[in-house]
Amino acid sequence: MSLYREMISKGVVPNVVSYTTLLSGLFQAGKIGHAKELFSDMRLNNVMPNGYPYNILIDGFCKNGCITKAIEILHTLKNGEFNLSEVSYNYNCLLDGLCKTGRLELAWKLFHKLSEEGLEPDAVTYNIMINGFCKDGKLEEANNLLLIMDEKGCAPDVITYNTLMRGFLQNSETTKVVELLQKMAERYIMPDASTTSIIMDLLALDEKFCECLKWLPSFPSQDPT
Repeated sequence: MSLYREMISKGVVPNVVSYTTLLSGLFQAGKIGHAKELFSDMRLNNVMPNGYPYNILIDGFCKNGCITKAIEILHTLKNGEFNLSEVSYNYNCLLDGLCKTGRLELAWKLFHKLSEEGLEPDAVTYNIMINGFCKDGKLEEANNLLLIMDEKGCAPDVITYNTLMRGFLQNSETTKVVELLQKMAERYIMPDASTTSIIMDLLALDEKFCECLKWLPSFPSQDPT
């Protein structure tokens, strides 16, 4: 903050990028009070924040346990002149922060409020919640979200499947992992390094699944024409 104060004293007002960098550093250092002060200064100096600084704020407040403040920031976004994509992005940020700080129940409640706000969950939103349920050992709920994605017409991606497979694998539900791999192949979703790692770990549990190795080359490199 000393450098920032020096800049202001010399009449140099930081731009949005500079403020965002400073905010990120303050949150990483756990200096919540300074971050709040800096954000207030940002607005007083007529440096109008776009969606990204709000993302830093929401993420920073969540990771430092200031959930109420993070939700307050989100309400500011919803009531301001921001487009839906920016609000949706920051909603995802809030959900991710809640899940990673053990507040899965609150994240789940907010997830259900998305439609009330005129927003539709995207693949990123679903992946965040699926990961949250997997980390909490709630695999049935995580798998149900995959089914909901299909019902809503939201296409799952490789992250969706990798997250679910890793969750089931950690609970030794190997049959479910194989089933998800098969679904990936049927949907023409390309495996990545994480998928390969999951298959290697699957084989380490039971070599009878070596047949899965044959699936990796069989995944098409692009959507069928």
